[in-house]
Amino acid sequence: MLGAVEAFAQRAEEPAIRSDIGLRRDSRLQAHDLGELRVLKALRELDWKLTLGIADTHAENGDQVTSAPFQLRARFNEGRTALKLSGTGYTRIRSEDGSATGFNDVNVLLTQCLTNDLVAEGGVTVPAGGEIGSSAGRKRLGAVYNRAFSPRWEGQVHGRLTYHDGDLRPGLGRVRSQGLAQLAYNLDTPRSDVLFQLLRSYRAGSTSASSASVVYEFPLEQQRRPAMAAASFTRGLTAGAHDNTVEFDLSLRF
Repeated sequence: MLGAVEAFAQRAEEPAIRSDIGLRRDSRLQAHDLGELRVLKALRELDWKLTLGIADTHAENGDQVTSAPFQLRARFNEGRTALKLSGTGYTRIRSEDGSATGFNDVNVLLTQCLTNDLVAEGGVTVPAGGEIGSSAGRKRLGAVYNRAFSPRWEGQVHGRLTYHDGDLRPGLGRVRSQGLAQLAYNLDTPRSDVLFQLLRSYRAGSTSASSASVVYEFPLEQQRRPAMAAASFTRGLTAGAHDNTVEFDLSLRF
């Protein structure tokens, strides 16, 4: 058990796929919010969305990580401002040295639409401690730019800087930079999409990492604000980190 925890603590400093689940989900859900706001122009009431999922990562080194990522989002100010609580939730790590389980850190994020295409974000990460969570907090700033090219195609770029608090090992940078490019294709079926995502993470003194994802989104019912389901597959592109992640989630409006 101790060996598994120490091995994971070492890997947690690297920009592994597991730590990028939140960015990929944030980008995908933000695109939906921007598209809806373009159509409705303004929301007159407080708008809530809860996204629950399960993700399973098989790492190239043999580790397996299973987590239950989530996001709770509340939009106000005519839908242009949003408060988000998110994280990878309850997580289990299995390796040759043993296993570790526990709740992971929680992210608190505030986003603001600056224009119909541009969103600014800022927030903090609250450490959960224990076997899985961090012992120090983090601060983050980012921006999202979304553009509809046609009724079928839509593109988005998402950049984020994360500042790590606490004591770090010598040579390890405090700031992690992440960039994500997303391309969405709208299918004939109403509200169904196929998305392609390419993500790059960098942190001084740590291994840079890249990953590619394909996502299929579809409604579970034909309503004005239907429950949405999504299934995705992510493949690590960095040598030594060819991890595979399969993820399913469900978004509910209330």
